[in-house]
Amino acid sequence: MKLDTAIRETVLRKAEVVAGSEQLGRDITWVHMVDHPDIVQWVKPGELLLTTGYNWPARGEASRQLVRELSHAGLAGIVLAVPHFRDHFPPEAIEEAGAVGLPLLEMPWAVPFSQITHEILAKIINFQSEIIARADQLHRALTNAAVSASSLSDIATTLQTLVGRAVSFTNPSGHILGSSAPASDITMLEAQFTRSLSDAPVDASTVRRPATVRFKLASDRVLHRMQLAVRLHDTIVAILWLDLDNPDIDELDRRAMEHASVVAALHLTHQQQLAQQEDRLGYALVTALLDGEFTATASALERARVCGWSQTASYRICLVLLGEPVPLTTEALERRERWVELLKCQLRAQRQSALIAVWLNQIKFILPAEASVETLWAAIGDRHAAMAVSRAHTGIDGMAVGSKDVDALLPMLRPGRLHRFEEILFPRALLGDADAREMLIERLVVPLVHRPRGESLLDTLHTLADEGFQLVHAARALGIHISTLRYRLERIEQILGVTLDDPNVRFQLQVAIALYRLREN
Repeated sequence: MKLDTAIRETVLRKAEVVAGSEQLGRDITWVHMVDHPDIVQWVKPGELLLTTGYNWPARGEASRQLVRELSHAGLAGIVLAVPHFRDHFPPEAIEEAGAVGLPLLEMPWAVPFSQITHEILAKIINFQSEIIARADQLHRALTNAAVSASSLSDIATTLQTLVGRAVSFTNPSGHILGSSAPASDITMLEAQFTRSLSDAPVDASTVRRPATVRFKLASDRVLHRMQLAVRLHDTIVAILWLDLDNPDIDELDRRAMEHASVVAALHLTHQQQLAQQEDRLGYALVTALLDGEFTATASALERARVCGWSQTASYRICLVLLGEPVPLTTEALERRERWVELLKCQLRAQRQSALIAVWLNQIKFILPAEASVETLWAAIGDRHAAMAVSRAHTGIDGMAVGSKDVDALLPMLRPGRLHRFEEILFPRALLGDADAREMLIERLVVPLVHRPRGESLLDTLHTLADEGFQLVHAARALGIHISTLRYRLERIEQILGVTLDDPNVRFQLQVAIALYRLREN
């Protein structure tokens, strides 16, 4: 109970405050009656001292010294019964109490100390009983929220209903995870929280109890909030905020905050477990697709659709090679997990499904062909990692082929760079890599073989390569009109996904045709 509450609601209203009136918000934990020459040794912090003044020092400097020592002991205040042994506190004591902020009260001698003690202690006991009852109500309500809440906003709303003030959860950087505030206020609140945590980050090693934080708002208005870290083991996963009417922390608010932080930690643990389960299911799906072991049963295809993969859509397989030596250390595993979380975050930002699988120091994921690989790499790349991107593929078999695309690029990857399959495959083929040569043929020649009228298109490409892509000479060699040749060129470009206007593409086609002839012969 506060001292000013005792002055309003008990017999202390008959007392006159003669010093320390600005410190009446102090908590009273007990009432103690002492008249002893060595009074300092008999008091404890938070006690309200009742004294007749019988042993109060007569000399001024000794009186000042006693006030300083009692203030240092942490008393809530001193009540002197007057007039009997003393008519008033000595002027030196009043002056010193004003300097150190220790409340001094003078009570008429006719009021028995027993009445003061009885009324104040009864108030304290009743107050503690109310706190216990309200704490029990809080406990039940927040425990129910732990079971029924689907989000941190639900927990925040439950807590606001209980304490009557706005509640928010943020991450350690200040971004809102859930709040009882209206949606229209979220942007403004987030700006306040991020600014506060940027100026004074929460220290996981020291912050264990609710603390008051001051917010200076527009028009010089000041708001105070209670802050408490939400922990999973020794890691801060969220910050709980409660709006306050004044800078003082109420005991009930403190208990509510502490219990709500436990409930929030349980909720986040549950969400984390769900996410891990979803990750395991997602990893299994992606692994099966990329390894060519996916069985296209009805249930498996349904699970794939739920995860965001379509059998008819076109995708690229991406591989991130982390700058971590194998076998991975514990620290490397943690860095890999942070990489995966960053990748998920960026995929969600681009409204893409997180179709991810992890192998040692590699992260593979399936990305829609129309998505911007460059934008994604700009957001997640670093100078230690490299990324390989496959050709566009469709269907179950296409995913396994795409995985082989990026696996083939592994020896050529360079830290800090994004490599597409197309840009590395050709140099490897020129260097004599047999696998690269086969893939070059499969990419630039074989698609023409397995198409309607494929032989004519393949013959056309053969002739174009031989004639150095001179259209007039090629048309004459083929014995067709140049308009027919142009139509066939459009079909070749469409099937291969290239443009023959590019001299690099023409050179690659010439090499691919030459390799194809060698293989077939």
